[in-house]
This record gives sequence, C-alpha cells and structure tokens, in this order.
Amino acid sequence: MKADHRTFAQALRASVAGLVLQLVLGVVLLIYAILGNDHTAFTGAAVVLCGIAVWTVLVVVFDQHRRERMEALEAESLDAAYRAQSSAFAEAADELRPHARRLAWMHKFLVPGVSLALGAGLITIGYLRFTSGSKLIGFDPTTSADLFAPAKPAHWGWAISIAISLAVVGFIFARYVSGMAKQKVWTNLRGGAAYAVAASLIGVTMLVGHFVNLAGSDVVLRYSQVAVPIVVGILGVEIFLTFLLNLYRPRKAGEMPRAAFDSPVLSFVASPDRIAKSIGEAISYQFGVDVRGSWAYQLLSRSVLSLAVFGGIVVWLLTTVSVVAPNEQGLRVRYGKMVERLQPGLYFKLPWPLESIETETTGVRDGGDGIPGVDLSIAPPGANVRAILWTNEHNTNEADFQMVVQPSRLGKAAGGSSDNLSLLIAEVPMVYRVIDAEKWDRFASPTSREDLIKGVAQRELTTLFATLTEDELLGARRAQASRMLQERITTALGSKGLDAGVEVIFVGVQGVHPEKNVATKFEEVVSAELQRVKLVQTAQADAIRSLATAAGDVDLARRIASEIQKLDGMSGGKAEDVAAQTAKVEQLIAQAGGDAARLLSEARARRWQRHMTARADADAYAGRLAAFNANPALYKANLYFNMLTDVFKNARVYLVPPGIPDLRTTLDVKDLNTGADVFASPGGAGSQ
Repeated sequence: MKADHRTFAQALRASVAGLVLQLVLGVVLLIYAILGNDHTAFTGAAVVLCGIAVWTVLVVVFDQHRRERMEALEAESLDAAYRAQSSAFAEAADELRPHARRLAWMHKFLVPGVSLALGAGLITIGYLRFTSGSKLIGFDPTTSADLFAPAKPAHWGWAISIAISLAVVGFIFARYVSGMAKQKVWTNLRGGAAYAVAASLIGVTMLVGHFVNLAGSDVVLRYSQVAVPIVVGILGVEIFLTFLLNLYRPRKAGEMPRAAFDSPVLSFVASPDRIAKSIGEAISYQFGVDVRGSWAYQLLSRSVLSLAVFGGIVVWLLTTVSVVAPNEQGLRVRYGKMVERLQPGLYFKLPWPLESIETETTGVRDGGDGIPGVDLSIAPPGANVRAILWTNEHNTNEADFQMVVQPSRLGKAAGGSSDNLSLLIAEVPMVYRVIDAEKWDRFASPTSREDLIKGVAQRELTTLFATLTEDELLGARRAQASRMLQERITTALGSKGLDAGVEVIFVGVQGVHPEKNVATKFEEVVSAELQRVKLVQTAQADAIRSLATAAGDVDLARRIASEIQKLDGMSGGKAEDVAAQTAKVEQLIAQAGGDAARLLSEARARRWQRHMTARADADAYAGRLAAFNANPALYKANLYFNMLTDVFKNARVYLVPPGIPDLRTTLDVKDLNTGADVFASPGGAGSQ
C-alpha cells in the first residue's frame, strides 16, 4: 500500500472512531461500576479509559503523518519546478519541512513518553485495585487466608448487558483495526486494537462471572477482583519491557518504529490468526518444508475455529461425568444447593456450572508434612536430636508452646505459694478422619477447616492442662490425661459441639518435660539426695571401722557399749554390783581382742611396771638405810668416792711437776677425724 496522505487519512478516521468508541465504552462501564459498586467493573473502566491515551496518540501521529505526506508532495512539486535553478534553493527546501521534523520528534519522544506514562499508570492501577480487591474477598497477603467474603454486585442484569456489549463491540472493532494493522503503514493501529480487545476481555470476564454466579457459585466474581488487577499490572510491566527491547531492536531506514504500548499479548488476542501463522512458520523452520502450503495446513487453518468450538463443547460435556474414589465421599451440588450424598462410584450430572459433585477425602488427615495426624503442641524431635533428655531442646520452638499447669502438690505441702503456676512442654499428636462429608463441607471453608480443628483441639488441651499438676503429667496420670483430652476434643467436635463431621482416632500426651533450664534444678535435688546417702553410708562405714578397730567385732563392740552404758547408769548403786559390772566389762573387752583390749593390756602392764619399780626403790632404800646405820662414815666415804668416780670417768687428767712456775697450757682441740674420716661411722674412726 502506498504511504500517501489519503492512506494516513483513512488511519486517522479509524483512530478517531476508536477514540470515540473507547471513550463511550469506558464511560458506560464507569457509570455502571459506580452505581452497582462493582469492583471488577471499576478496574476494567480504568483500563478502558487508559486506552483513550493510546487512541489520542494514534490520532495525533497519523494526522501528523498525513500532514507530512502532503508536505512531501508539495516539496516534490517545488523540486521539479526549480530543479534547473541553483542548488542553494534546493538545500533550503529541507528547512521548509517542519511537519517531517515534528513527526520525527513524535516518534522519538511523544510516543515513548506516553507509553511509559501509560505503563506506570497501569502498574499503579493494578496495585491499588489488587489491594482493595484482596480486602473484599477476605484475602490476607501475609497469611494467604481466604475468608470467602461474598462478592455479588447489584444490578446483575445491567452487568450482563454491558458485559455483552463490551465483549461484542470491543472484539469486532479490534478485529477490524487489527486487519488494517497488517499493512505496514498502519502498523501502529495494533496498539489501539490491543486496548479495544482489552475492553472485550473485561466484558467476557464479567459475563462469565455473572453466569457462574447465576449457576450458584460466586468464585469467578470473587477472584476476578484480584485477578483483573494482576493482569493490568502485568500489562504495565510489559510496556516497560517492550520499551527496552525497542531501544536495542535494529530498524531499517525509513521504517516506522513500533510503539511501546503495542502489547504483544493483547495483539495476539485481537488477531488470533497470527498465532497460527507464527506456529506454521516455526514448524516450517524446524522441518525445512513449507508446511503452510500443504493441504492439511490449509484445511486446518480454515476449520480451526469450528474445531476449537467443537473441542470446547466436548470438554464441557465431559463435565457431566464424575467419579467418587473409594476413599472419598461426594456431595451433589445443583444450582448452588446440596442435593444428596454420594458414595464411591461413577455418576452422571448436569454440565458445569449447573451441577457439580464435590468430593472429600475420608482418610486420616496429616499436618502438612505427610505424617498422619497434626501436632497440637511441639513437633516430635527431629533426626538431628540423638538424645531425648530434659537438658536439651527437642525442637527449636519449644519456648512458643509452653503449657500452663498447676504446681506440684509436694511444693504446696512444703510451704510453697498456692498462687504460683508451672510451665511444661509436651508433644501432643492428634489423628482424626472425616466421616461425614456434608458436615465437613458445611463446617468451614476448605482452607480454614484444618486450622479450625487444630485451634479447637489446642483450646481443649490448654483447658485440660490448666487443671492438672506437673506431678500428674510427669507421672502416672499421663495416660489418663490422654484419654481425657480425646474425650474433650471428641465432644467439642461432635454433634454436641461444632458437629464438624470428623472422628478423633487418637490423642496422646507424649514427651512431657519442663524447660531445659529447670532440668539443672532437678539434677541438684537428685545430687543432694545422693550426697546425703553417701554421707550416711560413709558415717556407717566409719562407725563399723571404729567399732571393729576398738573391739575386733561389730556385734561384740555394740554389746560392750551396751554394758558400759549399763555401768554408767549404776552410779550411786551398790559397790558389789558396780565391781561385778566393771569386771564384766573388762572381761568382754579382754575377749574382744581389739584396740580396747590392747590399751587395757598396756595399761595393766604399765601399772605393774610402776608398781614393781616403786617396790624395788623402797627395798633399795631400806638396804641403804641399814648400811648407813651400821657404819655411817664408811657409807658416806663410799658414796663420795663413787661420786668422784662418776665425775672423773670421762675427764682428762694432766700430771704437772710442782716446779713449773706457769701452768698455762696451749691445747689443740682440732677434731682429728675431720676431712680424712668424714665417711667414718659415728661410733668410731674405723670403717665397717
């Protein structure tokens, strides 16, 4: 197609029509969204109204293209008229083309700037609408909990009418514009077609949501409140990615640049035949054969729409068949109401969304780790815990699951305060299964049932532990506490309680222990008890050793001690009895043969020695007295000379002649044994 001003004028008229149509669709959808308080419609209205910027840019750009072509035609006429004249006038002709310079400026700055602003706007709209939509459906991003808040806007009749209008008008106009965009000079019309088909997709989403809602389920209406904003945010991110790719995409001289707001995703929806063309080109490239020229491809391309419709109908009819597995129970839901319960087997029903069969597994529930049962308190010790002791932590989060219990009765009896409480940590696994699918389905939402069951069981666990003492849980009543807890949970979840349709198979209070710092105090008590036993046994050993040492025999020593106590109690009694008891004690001590008998024998020996020594001294004195009386002078002389003999026994005697005038002498008192006889024995100078 020739790129003249008439061609661009036709694109300008299509752009103006698209601008008007986009404005009308956006305003109508916005009015309905405000009056009907429809969150999804309000998000869609914001997106449709954002398309006005795209069509406005296309109007301005194509109008400038038209002006530039007319300017170029005038320049060619002038060039032909003054071709023979000077070249200076020809060079000045380029400066007389302001529309061409303005068009280049638009493609370089205006279109990218509007594209980036549009991308930022779509991301902002997506974030704000997702935040508000998540609150409407009860979705908490921090916990991923869905509270299933209803999302049924009013005026659903108007909603369906407007949705049909959006879907039909938007898609038809998008197909028309995308057909024009196949021409190179109208390539930028794909951006407008993308936002026309965006309005169509929003209408289809609303239409499907309301039809499913009429069938009894509001799931599409609820989740479209967050799904549509997510898609809007993705479209905004896509604009930025396209802008970056355009910076590095090589272009031929004179080729019209592609706008960043031209969404490839929406363009595929606006012209689905391009998908088949792209697939055919890829297959032809892989096999090296022109597959698109074959009769099979031509037949398939002509019948692809009918085949897609036929496949969709077959898939839809397959929803009339449902199977309830052997470990499941089924509920037939027709027009949003439960009709009957179903046992395992094959069933036929009305097609979706008119009727559905909800199945529920009746097997044992697990806590999400694949192990049957849920943990009401701490989880069992991991494989890295080699020794299960009070002194080490079984799990890393034990401090978060400390249970309040009554203090020990022994502590109260010992004078402890009755206001004190104790903390214990326990492993409490619970195993349950679903026995009534209908009650289980009515009990709570699918994402909160297990959490609610666990919460109820933990409440009963806390209540029961608050009535028991630490001695009972650490001692013999642990098994009884497990039975009591199972009865409490069964009652709370049974027909007299929440009627959840579940059966509690097992609840066990296991691995009860205090906080690990308390274990040292228990060890101190045991250590003190062992120390007391040690001291008693040491004292008993010392007593046995002392008794055996004293008397040689423990029983005989105790008998002697008993007799001595009896002797001590006879003070003031008859002398004959005291003497007889004393003799008895001495006789027993002598028979014992221990230290007491030895000491008694030594005492007797010393007594007789002193007695005989004193008697010998008395007899000697009597003899000396008789000798003195017989001859006193001789006796004294004898004593005197005996005394001199004793005195001069070891003394040195010097014989000096009487004629020596000076009796001073010089003595050499040096020890003769010094030096030579240093190793001689002390008794003499010779060696042994």
